[in-house]
Amino acid sequence: MKGAAARADIVFAAPPLTFNRRAALTYTGIADKLFAQLEDNGALTGRPIGRNGERVYLREQLDEVTIKLFRTTATDIDDEFEGIGRG
Repeated sequence: MKGAAARADIVFAAPPLTFNRRAALTYTGIADKLFAQLEDNGALTGRPIGRNGERVYLREQLDEVTIKLFRTTATDIDDEFEGIGRG
């Protein structure tokens, strides 16, 4: 077909909403031992809803926990400007 427009497929690369334990470890980069500690203290709560009752972890919770781990040493820029402009 001469002059026909070229067709391009669009691919969206979005992470899944849930992960099994192995994939959650890979996604977060958290060590297996720390992951177990986070489960023990209730910071991570998987549900047995995967294949054959496999425990599954919500991506949103994995993101929150990982961010909190890094916030212990990082400064939030909003905290730096808190109170400015208040008399």
